[in-house]
Amino acid sequence: MKEKTKGRLFSFRFLPIDLSRIVASPCQLAFRLKKYHVSGEPYRHTLKGGAILAANHLSFSDPFLISSTFWYRRVFYLAAEVVMQGKLRSFLLRGTGCIKIDRNISDLEAIKKSVALLKDGRCLAIFPQGTVVRGEEEVSVKSGAVLIALQAGVPIVPMYSLKRKHWYNRKRMVIADPIYPSEYVTKKIPSMKDIAAVSRALQEALGRCQELCEKLEAEL
Repeated sequence: MKEKTKGRLFSFRFLPIDLSRIVASPCQLAFRLKKYHVSGEPYRHTLKGGAILAANHLSFSDPFLISSTFWYRRVFYLAAEVVMQGKLRSFLLRGTGCIKIDRNISDLEAIKKSVALLKDGRCLAIFPQGTVVRGEEEVSVKSGAVLIALQAGVPIVPMYSLKRKHWYNRKRMVIADPIYPSEYVTKKIPSMKDIAAVSRALQEALGRCQELCEKLEAEL
């Protein structure tokens, strides 16, 4: 089943997530978000079906930025175990669509939940750096997002944003064309070489997004 992108924006099945979307809606006004395709043109693509949203991670406001970018979709998040410590915080974050993952082990339960969501036509945001990286250094991609995308059979959408020079500047998000991991697989079972090829393609796409972001910010 593919999640609809128009019409039924709210559902009792996802009531906590939809309520959080309402509460966080002022973020769209605060960001004054402008979306660009990596080519430099305005981004007008409508995201449909299951997809992994792979973005750089500058601050804890990034989930709000990603949700604002694809405001018409329910976006779930893969969150590090340390972020979801504490019963109350864990309860709230789970209710708003976060899946806890222990990055120190091969967390099969988190991967299983992620794959199930994606196969159900949902959007899952993953920060391929694995942690908050402040600054403008090159994104170093880990293979987790690639492995999940391969298991779920969904594309990866590279995204990149930079910190604003001034609070009143518009926030810019640069988005590249989807990467389809299946196009890099040479055999029925993906090899380490295949996984590395997809990871490299993702890193290169994020690099191109970063270049445009830096160019746009320099023009201010």
